[in-house]
Amino acid sequence: MKAGNIIISFIGCFIMGLGVNVGYVPVHLFSTGFPGIGILTLYTLNWSPGIVVFALNIPLLLLAWKRIGRFFVIQTMIVAGALSVFLDLLDPIRNWVHPPLWLGIVIGGACLGFGSGIVFSQGLTSGGVGLLGRLIQLHFPQLKMGTIHIAFDFVVLILGAMIMDIKTAFFTFLASLIMGRTMDFTKSKLFGAIGRANGLK
Repeated sequence: MKAGNIIISFIGCFIMGLGVNVGYVPVHLFSTGFPGIGILTLYTLNWSPGIVVFALNIPLLLLAWKRIGRFFVIQTMIVAGALSVFLDLLDPIRNWVHPPLWLGIVIGGACLGFGSGIVFSQGLTSGGVGLLGRLIQLHFPQLKMGTIHIAFDFVVLILGAMIMDIKTAFFTFLASLIMGRTMDFTKSKLFGAIGRANGLK
């Protein structure tokens, strides 16, 4: 585990926390994945999203410790902890910014995608659906990670539509599309190009 990879991943987690607090929450969207569940508990129970996200990761980390290995779990715990801290540390920003809905969708989706792409480009994960998917693949290797992500995000969108409304779920879905495209671009194009350039030196 290189310190440089961890530091770069912390930057990615910071950007993800920024996206939630500058984009999603000010326009009352809820995101997908584990952060989405954290935001929904904020709206309904006024619980801390960071604590909720980390709590959801705990049983997965315990399973991963037994089935994948402690080195992987320690790395994931550090990055997942950083994301949880930034989700809550940046929450005062919610009261300072008031973007229009369309800008909240773009900022939230782009920041979460960019931040996630940075973390994934370092060969790390912030836990959540990525960790869940890896555990599921141990028993069902034929399932693709993308399929697992889509299925879980669909469940969160349905849950959000039930708790809030269909329109909010639809706008969250649009933001998740932006997030997915940005994440793919960041991981494969941006950091891929940087990696190829460093390989030529």
